[in-house]
Amino acid sequence: MPARGHGTAPSFNPSEPRELPRYFTELEFLFASSGVTDDAEKKALGICYVDYNTSEQWLSISEYQPYDDSQPALPYSYDNWKRAVISLYPGADATTKYSMADLDRIMGKAARTDIKTIGQFADYHRNHPGQTAANTLSGNTRPETRNSALAFED
Repeated sequence: MPARGHGTAPSFNPSEPRELPRYFTELEFLFASSGVTDDAEKKALGICYVDYNTSEQWLSISEYQPYDDSQPALPYSYDNWKRAVISLYPGADATTKYSMADLDRIMGKAARTDIKTIGQFADYHRNHPGQTAANTLSGNTRPETRNSALAFED
């Protein structure tokens, strides 16, 4: 496992909660490549790569406590701790990646974009987050959200 701050170490910026799943994906890749299998060690390593305030918050989660084999019903595994951490950050869960407010904001910005050449259109199309938001929202199970996102896709 790389040292904290090393170029190959995972990092997480708490002001960018949508990047939290990527942080855990990178962390779990390192666990697999380093042979880390113990839940307590995974949680300790998960905390060592974040800033001090974030680590203190993640340490205070009840699921951080060591897994107890004598009480397997207690949710102290790494996976349960990870879910508890993700729940602290609105927008970090894949099911809440985009909201209708995000789509409205994106569409408002798109309406104000002045595109005059095919090159500008190509750049805009490649970098436009609206389709990603619409695709994400169209998979949402709430009917009103799904219908609004589908209307954008047309």
